[in-house]
Amino acid sequence: MKKKIKTLLYLVVFIFIILPVSFAQNGYLQGRVLSVDNIPVSGASVVISGLTSGTSTDSNGFFILKISDQKKLTLVVTSIGYSKKEVEVVTGNGPVNIFVQLEEEALELDELIVSGVFDKRKRIESSIAITTIKKDELERIIPNSAAELLRLVPGVFVNSARGELINSIFSRGMVLDGSYYYVSIQEDGLPVIPFSGTLGASAFLRADVSLQKIEAVRGGSASILGVNAPGGIFNFISKTGTNKFEGNIVSRVGLEGNGKNPYYKQELSFSGPLLKDSSWTYFLGGHYRYANGAKYPGYPLSRGGQVRGNILKSYSSGSIKLNVKWLDDRSSSFEFTPSRDFNHPHPSGNFDNTSSVLIPAVHVRIPSVGEGIRAVDFNSKDLVHLQDKSVSLNWEQRLNKSWKMQHAIRLSSKSSETAGTVIVYPFQVNSFLFFALNNLLGNAGKYRFFDARSGQNYGTVTHTVDFTQPDPFIFNSDLHLPGNEVSPNSLFFTPVNYDKRTVHDFVYQGFVTKTFKKMKFTGGLYLSNGRYKAYTASLAQGYTTIENKPHLVAIEYAPEGGGLVKKITDENGIGLYGPAVYFNNDIRLSQNALFFGHQWDITPKLNFDWGFRYEWFSVDNTFINITTLPTPSPDGGIDHDPLTVYDNNLYTANAPVRFKKRLSTFSISGGLNYKVNDHLAYYARYSLGNRTPDIGNYINNETAASVVKEQAQQTVQFEGGIKYETDKIRFAAIPFISILSNVPQTGFGSDTGSLSSYYPTPVIYNKVHTIGIELEGTIKLLSHFNIRANAVFQQFYSDKFQFYDVGLMNGSQDDSIIDRSGKKISDMAAPVIFNITPSYFNKKWYADINMYYLGKRAANTSETFYLNAFTQFDVHVAYAINKNISIQAAINNLFNYFGVMEWTAPVTDGFPFTTFSTEAFTPDKRRANPDANYFTIGIQPRSYFLTLSVKF
Repeated sequence: MKKKIKTLLYLVVFIFIILPVSFAQNGYLQGRVLSVDNIPVSGASVVISGLTSGTSTDSNGFFILKISDQKKLTLVVTSIGYSKKEVEVVTGNGPVNIFVQLEEEALELDELIVSGVFDKRKRIESSIAITTIKKDELERIIPNSAAELLRLVPGVFVNSARGELINSIFSRGMVLDGSYYYVSIQEDGLPVIPFSGTLGASAFLRADVSLQKIEAVRGGSASILGVNAPGGIFNFISKTGTNKFEGNIVSRVGLEGNGKNPYYKQELSFSGPLLKDSSWTYFLGGHYRYANGAKYPGYPLSRGGQVRGNILKSYSSGSIKLNVKWLDDRSSSFEFTPSRDFNHPHPSGNFDNTSSVLIPAVHVRIPSVGEGIRAVDFNSKDLVHLQDKSVSLNWEQRLNKSWKMQHAIRLSSKSSETAGTVIVYPFQVNSFLFFALNNLLGNAGKYRFFDARSGQNYGTVTHTVDFTQPDPFIFNSDLHLPGNEVSPNSLFFTPVNYDKRTVHDFVYQGFVTKTFKKMKFTGGLYLSNGRYKAYTASLAQGYTTIENKPHLVAIEYAPEGGGLVKKITDENGIGLYGPAVYFNNDIRLSQNALFFGHQWDITPKLNFDWGFRYEWFSVDNTFINITTLPTPSPDGGIDHDPLTVYDNNLYTANAPVRFKKRLSTFSISGGLNYKVNDHLAYYARYSLGNRTPDIGNYINNETAASVVKEQAQQTVQFEGGIKYETDKIRFAAIPFISILSNVPQTGFGSDTGSLSSYYPTPVIYNKVHTIGIELEGTIKLLSHFNIRANAVFQQFYSDKFQFYDVGLMNGSQDDSIIDRSGKKISDMAAPVIFNITPSYFNKKWYADINMYYLGKRAANTSETFYLNAFTQFDVHVAYAINKNISIQAAINNLFNYFGVMEWTAPVTDGFPFTTFSTEAFTPDKRRANPDANYFTIGIQPRSYFLTLSVKF
């Protein structure tokens, strides 16, 4: 990594100092076109008055024109959505630099798009479905996560109910196999993480003043221009420098959790020229925030921030941009809340949508319990510690009128360190499984449960060794545990989990374009190489009370017949030291591609583009885990005290296993666009995408599970549409069909009821498809009133969909296949999703209300029950005190509605991880357990925000 950084620094020096000199020639007029608020205007036409030839601005608003010897000339600058501007220019003996500011005229600007296309084109000229979310929209939204901004994109389902970290983004019904499996999340044209899964891209995305806009491509050319991205490319584009000094301070305070929990965020940015001619500009911005969270566990759930910046050099034939990013942030995701009522899901008992079930504040050092097993200093208040240190370089170069090249390089180091839990569900303390999982079977006596912090006594359970008795676990009348209305005589099972993941990667993407009179040819190369380490261990077991902000419960054991009292847990309430789950991976991964594109302007109105992508990847993993049962220590365990039962087991890691995998894929896409006039166009596209397996398939799997998804998945998409744009109306209707083949389905069952003895079910490969239509539009009804809307109507079909039901008995002897083939299923793709945002604005005031609707959908393919439709309302009101100071008030989820986004199943067989087997919860199981507790995550509760923005 150090060698790569050194090489990159040498390249920066060469490009920034030496190369531009060769292009600083006389006889050129260069400049930049900006909006009145200093936002680059890409694709603007720049023509010398009286001449027919000219040029257009690049993605940063820069242009270059060769000029004659005349001393005075007039530039005519035009762009759709802006008023035409004429600029008088006086030339000199050297290069001339000018800056032009355009005033916005239209409702929506059909600006140049850069994502998902081989060469920059305007939306109405492109045979792809793309949505641009611009700066003014981004400034008004206060999202739960950066991913939630994509809710404004038609056809995209976003689940950010769990907070900033664990998000799901699904496009066009491609929802199988993980939250980001079919899409590429990018920053400035390069993927945030060069492989999906494991370290989710959303964990390293933050929306603040450094974000300029988002370009969202659905389907189409994403198959050939994104890394494993047949579902779409979502490109978060950062701001660049301005031609004069600007600063912005944004201070936000809020109350989350229905007005209960404080939130603070401070944002700051600076930008301006480095030289008088503004050929060098800079931008620096970032934020710091501190929040207790929407579901406060007793300690803050968010603290930290990021700094992002860039230096941009513009010269006569191109531009170079150096980007840096430093993120150091702590956050956490919410766990599922106990819920009841399959007809109208809602939190159980005294729980509501602001309740926290996370482990309380606890700090305990878990010692090493075997060779190669790490000792961990576990502190739940450490949350998920995320770090991202990256440097990238973007270089655009026009070699001459017909040749152009672009290069993007990034080196980054990312890490995620988690101290928390992975599952929270009720567990009856007077059950066979409770004693079995805690290695207490056969230890007859009385077990006392009490609050680990306050010492409050909750009561006792007596265990007898005579299993012929009706109840060998005798519930004592003095047992009074909170939460009996949810699950009687129970505690939350709250395993103590530690997870450390790091990735060091190098990413490069470059291409060369050759332009002819009516054609363009593009050839490109994508390279990524990284080393990924993942260490996951369930360090110990904790049990907490079933209530909001639960308390850790300590357990003591008094042997039958007398004897010294033994401690089942330590003084913190943590017991059974040792990894019930333990995985250690060291992976070297490379993912590379060659791609080619051809654009042909058949007539001035009709253009055709097509391209292909050949992708190959390799993974090399050295893997260690633990599958053997622990060995009881003969001398009292780690502390050599036989009375402290919690550390009396020793574990042995298996020998390292190494495996490699190589795979290649081929994808192709082609589309026609017919532009009737400047306002109306039609397009059609076919795409065949092949998706290589996710790296997550090779983590923690060294036996049967490692074959999951080793074959590439195939996606086929047909799409077409109509696009209409005027100064007052913008509309697009895009029907689509997406087909997913070779989709693997697997699950797991238990051999003995032990957490360390589960087995994967055989892999079944399925096929599904979705038919739908995306709608998007904006209309300016009055001079100060707009309505913006987007929607998708879709239906998901299971051509072949089978999965295993592992039955109630341990082992595979009662496993059976459930077949849901040939059905219309709504759990994979909600049939209706839409946003409608009416807004009012004038020189001083801005107000809008966003209505987000998610239609009724099945909970699983068995249609065991349905998740109800819901509508969320968000309100924003802003007032400009003067041109530099404004204040904004916002309320998210105005009516505090509880809409279920995600769920896990009831535990009907006593084995905890079956809660994640939602497909195995069949209608028969529902009928047998009509009042069972299951678990849900709802949209985040009502929150209030007040924001002050000062520009200078």
